Amino acid sequence: MAKVSSTQKTTGLNGFQKVRVLGTGAHSTIWQVRDSSNGQIRALKTVVRNGHDDEKFFRQTLNEYNVASQIDHPNVRKVYKLLRRRRFLRVREMQLLMEFCPGRSVQEHRPRGLVGICSVFAQTAHALGRVNEHGFVHGDMKPDNIIVDERGNVKIIDLGHACRIGTIKERIQGSPDFIAPEQIRLEPLDARTDVFNYGAALYWALSGKYMPSLMPGGGLTTPVRITPPAEHNPDVPPLLNRLVMDCIQMRPGDRPQSMREIIARLAVVLQKELQPTPKE
Repeated sequence: MAKVSSTQKTTGLNGFQKVRVLGTGAHSTIWQVRDSSNGQIRALKTVVRNGHDDEKFFRQTLNEYNVASQIDHPNVRKVYKLLRRRRFLRVREMQLLMEFCPGRSVQEHRPRGLVGICSVFAQTAHALGRVNEHGFVHGDMKPDNIIVDERGNVKIIDLGHACRIGTIKERIQGSPDFIAPEQIRLEPLDARTDVFNYGAALYWALSGKYMPSLMPGGGLTTPVRITPPAEHNPDVPPLLNRLVMDCIQMRPGDRPQSMREIIARLAVVLQKELQPTPKE
């Protein structure tokens, strides 16, 4: 992983020093930075314009700031500040100052055991529930956007595709292996869209397999049988298997209607199916 001198100041963000690169992607770089006044660690996302097509990445960064700055929840990454750097009156760079979230994504490191998976996804459901309560759809929930630290604490990240409940997008946005049918059909999105994305992510975490893609050429127009996660992993108990399959129903009306319902059902799974067997 690339590193730079800790004495190098970030351009346009006085009082912070670059420490190292945390990741790159979507025409952006995320840095670990240090507040020179108190030593606190933050994350800084920088997006630089290289061409006309980069405007969409600026819009996503602005969108992430507008949504995440309204949400205060221990399982949602906090966003503190957005700066724009202009040249000749045109924005050339955006910098998004965010909470530093140590740990690894679920995509990088699947949680161990069914109890560990359920713990991570219960926290994820609480976080998404708060996003939905504020009137937003996350719209891109996937294992790569769930960060787990060494103590098992969860942060959901990347609200660049988030939108108001009821929004009809102009183009398809989402990750192909986790996208909901209504996202592909450009239909109104709501909390049940996050339920589908969440269910597809939980499906992967339990089975190690991706669902059949619903993108054009996948299973959206041609009915396909989705193999239940318990058929990939026999350790998955019936109630948990049923919860996953309910979340990934093609019609939003057939899914759990909120994260609150998912949280309640996960609690039953933990109580009835995953409690240690008493010793005789």
